[in-house]
Amino acid sequence: MRPESIRRFDMFYLGSLALSVVDFFLERDAVVAQAEAQSRAANVSLGSGFVTGAFVFWTALLLLLWFLASRKRSGAAKWIIVLLAVIGLWGVPGLVTGAFTAARIVSLLSFVLTWIAIYFLFRPDAKAWFAGSSTAEPEPAAPRD
Repeated sequence: MRPESIRRFDMFYLGSLALSVVDFFLERDAVVAQAEAQSRAANVSLGSGFVTGAFVFWTALLLLLWFLASRKRSGAAKWIIVLLAVIGLWGVPGLVTGAFTAARIVSLLSFVLTWIAIYFLFRPDAKAWFAGSSTAEPEPAAPRD
């Protein structure tokens, strides 16, 4: 059985991803307009399909990292999640300056949930679980008929 810290990691990390999806739909038109403007300046044609595809790919990658860390005990996936969150710190000044729109608040909440999730990856029971020696009680066996 997975320890309580890993279950909480799941809750906060998947909550963060869900908020990222909400944020994408709130900001989609602005992101598409920005991508189109930048691609026109570089004589490349990137539109809404590219933006949506990139978002789907990124979300699938984050879900894969969650699966590897939470279900397969992958220490490498845990550290990649941490690395990506550290890289995400670069965007914090943009989140906290200017007007607080709904999209900005959702994005900030997603960021906070990610860091809370990471905290649970480093709790003692999670560390033991990643090391392969879980202190959690085993799952009860299903009753037989």
